[in-house]
Amino acid sequence: MVAKRRLLLSVATALTLVVTAAAPMVGATNEAKPTPLRAGSLLRVKDIAANGNTGKGQIVSVGWHEGSKPGQLYLAFSTDGGKDYRRTNGNLRRYPIVGIPSLGMSLAICADRVWAGTAYRSSSDRAGDSDVFLTSRTIGGGAKQALLTSTADARSVRNVSISCVGNRYIAIGWLNKNGAGKTTARLMIRSLEPLGSVPSFKNTYNLGVAEFKSGLDVAATPASVAVSFVRDGDLRLKRYDVDPDTGAIKALPLKTIVWQDVKNPRMAAKSKRLVVAYSDAGKVKAKTSKDLGATFGSPSTLVKTGGLKNQSRPYSVDVVGDRIVATATAYSTATGYRPQRITSSTFGEKWSSRTFGNKGARYAALLKKSGQDPLLQETWHNNAPKGSADTLRARYELQ
Repeated sequence: MVAKRRLLLSVATALTLVVTAAAPMVGATNEAKPTPLRAGSLLRVKDIAANGNTGKGQIVSVGWHEGSKPGQLYLAFSTDGGKDYRRTNGNLRRYPIVGIPSLGMSLAICADRVWAGTAYRSSSDRAGDSDVFLTSRTIGGGAKQALLTSTADARSVRNVSISCVGNRYIAIGWLNKNGAGKTTARLMIRSLEPLGSVPSFKNTYNLGVAEFKSGLDVAATPASVAVSFVRDGDLRLKRYDVDPDTGAIKALPLKTIVWQDVKNPRMAAKSKRLVVAYSDAGKVKAKTSKDLGATFGSPSTLVKTGGLKNQSRPYSVDVVGDRIVATATAYSTATGYRPQRITSSTFGEKWSSRTFGNKGARYAALLKKSGQDPLLQETWHNNAPKGSADTLRARYELQ
């Protein structure tokens, strides 16, 4: 361990902001009662996405893993801002998604479609091999699918992450381990023609060496794409400018934004604002930027418990204006792992947190419709005792 790096870490720690208060009251955000979506022997929530400005309504989508050995990935979506995920016949609007359930999924909503990025293993793949797979489902229509990497190549992928670049492109990031065992971070930017057709634009970028087990995430706006990943324990950020008129893409220099013992980055971007949450030596911290990652403020500690052995880590983060919502699993010796929601209405100057009683992951997003304040959307599962059913639930914030 290099002494200089430890000194820099100590200086950064001295500048860290800490979550200031707990907010245990549901009424603080005026939330509707939770809606049970599914019950089963094994349910694991994987992601949530929200877009209030589509031609098909205020869309909220939830993704989850159902069943075991290996189980199946599904997504459901609501067209009324998270109030109801059912079809007109009363059945859940539930669709199977191709992918390896244990490796999760990433959701995005744009061009009147719900997109799902997953890792995929074909029947001809060698043991341990996997590829990048993308599914789109048109709101009120059918689904399209595409394999984004070649099954002929020896490769394992992790942390497939997707984000819409306005209604022009979709950005897909992943960690890529080749047959020789070398891991790199990858990004594909693709235009939004239907999957299965030849896109007018598609390019894949090799972002360099990355840690296979430390995570990667992608966040985008109509004018930018950002990818966060870990190299040598440090959090790296690669950014691309997107010309809003021509769609031309310009790569910006790779930069390091957090040093040492970093894992599990989660990002969100909206307008000029970017937020990244991450595990830092087992605690959950966040950094904010008002210029899409060109500069960052001092880190805030969102979860102050946990360590290198038993790590607290973020599940999700979202941002609209000054409002940020993050979710995390917080470890303590007294209670083990418990989910938390951490929020700020001052773009990270002050934070509040709430701990929940469910055993399992929790994800949150902010639904923004033009002319309205952003509204919280949330989904979670509860790991029931053996012999009982797990439950998947969703909830929305009242206006």
